[in-house]
Amino acid sequence: MALSDNAERALQDQLSRAECDALLAPLVALADAKDWSDALDGAAVFVARDVHEHYRLPVEVPELLVVSDSFHIRPLLRYVQSNRQYYVLLLAQGHVGFLKGSAEGLVSARVEGLPHSLDEALGEEDRERSVTYHFGARAGKNPIYGGQGKTDTSRDEDLARFCRAVDAAIWNVLRDETAPLFVAASPRLAALFQSITRYPHVVSGALGADLGRATVPEIHARTWPAVAQWMTTKEDVVLERYDRLVSKARALDDARAIAKFALEGRVRDLSLDRDAHLWGRLNRDTGDVVLHGDRPGDRTEDVLDDLAEAVLLRGGDVWSLDKSRMPTKSPVAATLRW
Repeated sequence: MALSDNAERALQDQLSRAECDALLAPLVALADAKDWSDALDGAAVFVARDVHEHYRLPVEVPELLVVSDSFHIRPLLRYVQSNRQYYVLLLAQGHVGFLKGSAEGLVSARVEGLPHSLDEALGEEDRERSVTYHFGARAGKNPIYGGQGKTDTSRDEDLARFCRAVDAAIWNVLRDETAPLFVAASPRLAALFQSITRYPHVVSGALGADLGRATVPEIHARTWPAVAQWMTTKEDVVLERYDRLVSKARALDDARAIAKFALEGRVRDLSLDRDAHLWGRLNRDTGDVVLHGDRPGDRTEDVLDDLAEAVLLRGGDVWSLDKSRMPTKSPVAATLRW
């Protein structure tokens, strides 16, 4: 693997040959693993003395080596940024499913405790609670079953309990998330769930109740237009806020100034040109930025990556935008909380 050779050359002035071999051993082993290299479109590998992590990616990414004091994560931000991921809840009385997706596709997500149907959520006792019986007058031994079924009120109560059970399970997954949740259900059930759920990022309006029988690619094809429209609307809000706050000195596009505000936790929205790089180095103690223009070597960091990391760690939102959507000619723009 060419990148492992380049990494060895970049590290040879810092580490002994034995230290370098030990550090890069997982990377070399990964390059030799045929079942890995033949089964992916892209890959991201992070190696440090105490960290050896690798991830399959559903899309190709540019080949890039970065040797620095922090991991280069920005190619992965499309999977975690505020406008690049979403969830789908398939909600019907006979079927419940939960999926996580991005522009590239959807995958089923296993959620501990998530009921698969209304019957499973309510249990056997509730299914039988409306049935009554009495003994026949002559035989005296054989019970005769009867019952008038559930009232509208009791059915509404059952649906509410069902929605609360579903919400309790997915809340364990979503409690720290901000990505939108789209509900595929009948209008009545979708509205009921939205009135009950604790997750504040449910998108109003149901996707329809017939997706429970669809394949995952079919669900993605059906849901993505609604997701894309929602994301564009959210991006428009961020861009409008930038234009509105420029005159109040709370919006800026200078990377050096943004760096200091980012480390202070003041950046609310950070917009990045998804295809751009800003090579240099960020001092995480002082916020000082040194920019190099062209990349002089593998040990130069992408400052845009460092800014994104700083904003995410301090509770801000990072937006990955096409160059044509950026509010300025700069590859980075930010709005401030105060």
